[in-house]
Amino acid sequence: MKVFAHVFSIFAAIALPTAHATEFDPEVLRTVELNHPQLFVDDHLIENRFTEDLLTGPVAHVRHRGERSIQPVIERDYEKPWEKDGLGYLSIAYDTEASLYRLYYQVVVPPEVKGEPGYPSTTYCLGYAESADGLHWKRPLFDMIPWGSIDRTNIILHGQNEAHAPHVQIRPPAHHGRIRNIGELPRSVFQGHRFLMYCGDHPHYLLTSEDGVQFTRRQQVLPRRIDCHQTLVFDETRNEFVTFLRNKMIFGAPRGSPKRANHRMITRLSNPRLWTRWNRMPTTVLLPDGVDGERFYAMPTIRYGGAYFGFLHHLQQEKMSVEVELVTSRDGFRWDRDPRRNKLIPVGHDTDWDKGMVYAADRVIENGDEWWLYYSGHSDYHVADGGGWGSVGLLRFRKEGFVSVRADQSGRTSFLVTRPFRWPGGDLVINSDARGGSVAVRVTDIRRDPIGKFSYDDCSVFGGDSIRHRIEWKSADMRRLKGQLIRLEFRFVHADLFAFLATDRL
Repeated sequence: MKVFAHVFSIFAAIALPTAHATEFDPEVLRTVELNHPQLFVDDHLIENRFTEDLLTGPVAHVRHRGERSIQPVIERDYEKPWEKDGLGYLSIAYDTEASLYRLYYQVVVPPEVKGEPGYPSTTYCLGYAESADGLHWKRPLFDMIPWGSIDRTNIILHGQNEAHAPHVQIRPPAHHGRIRNIGELPRSVFQGHRFLMYCGDHPHYLLTSEDGVQFTRRQQVLPRRIDCHQTLVFDETRNEFVTFLRNKMIFGAPRGSPKRANHRMITRLSNPRLWTRWNRMPTTVLLPDGVDGERFYAMPTIRYGGAYFGFLHHLQQEKMSVEVELVTSRDGFRWDRDPRRNKLIPVGHDTDWDKGMVYAADRVIENGDEWWLYYSGHSDYHVADGGGWGSVGLLRFRKEGFVSVRADQSGRTSFLVTRPFRWPGGDLVINSDARGGSVAVRVTDIRRDPIGKFSYDDCSVFGGDSIRHRIEWKSADMRRLKGQLIRLEFRFVHADLFAFLATDRL
């Protein structure tokens, strides 16, 4: 027995780390950069979350729906016959130089007028609207594309085959104001132009513009039509451009072919260069399961704070309804979803203008302390010979407010412990709603031993609602921890934690 006990003790000493272990698998450590928001949309930054009685389930990620406009902010204009079927896929961007919100939307050309004298010969065109405040819109008229006997319209593009599923990027300004576009591409890819459009015209192309109205086709990116709303994302960690689309390249064979399959899933396609024809093959990253709609329709995507945010469109086959779910990812391959499949944009109620289907726009606009997400909605369903599109609605969220970690709702004290990372310097600020509750933070080392006087007792407790609240201690300064390997430990009651930030800009 003594021999067995001795052998067991040796094995245990070899197999288990000592109390003084200081090394981590490189996958465990996280990188936190100065002035880059760190979002609690998933457990990427989180080592543990639990209540005072050591239960994890009650300290959960919560997806927020935002404040939804009751009436459309842009209604279809029945005096403009090209808007008979309403406003389709939306691209929204804020132009800092002109102090204008610019909206590009898909217009359906009915088959009975398509190609007739004075009418576009394409199935889809692009309409244009603009606004000074994002709430009150006008449609300027141009002598560009007529509609029958109407010479002046707000149609700005029809393409050679169609102008389908627009995604417009505006060259980022040198300095952002209170309004900015979330999901901007780097300035370097604009090649000196102010506007860049990614748009389908059977193949998919890049187009450029200097005024946001007159666009010139420049570069083919994809060689065939992919009939869903695609966006361009720059992944700074992989240094490549990414789009998410239906996989017609592999599964879109003609009817009767043994290669034909469902192509209404979400696939990822990337390329290290933007201005070239992308020759890589896409790979599937999201397939519907038993609690989803029968098919996925599209997934406009943005990237912010080191995470992808996908607006996943569900197509319910039985009544052809479309709703939008928020999904998140760190790498664009593995996606986190709400296990209950709650929708970010559900269809409206039975008497609402958007009760049939809803489609998210291609990006989020940051307006001060809010994130604005526009969407097109319609009272009818998705059918091949009509139904069309509707008007435009708006959802308002707090900045970085799609997902939070929420304290136990029964009032038990809750805790969140981050994974270890090196403090990049600056002060610690948090994005939190603690109205009626409290948040305190302590700083520990990799073994969770306290560092200096960064304790809960020395922390000034936060009990309000702030996008950027500075955390302070009685006699400790976060700036002195620059380069040190730490954890942040949050103690919170009746509060939501959205993000934290290391910043030197206070």
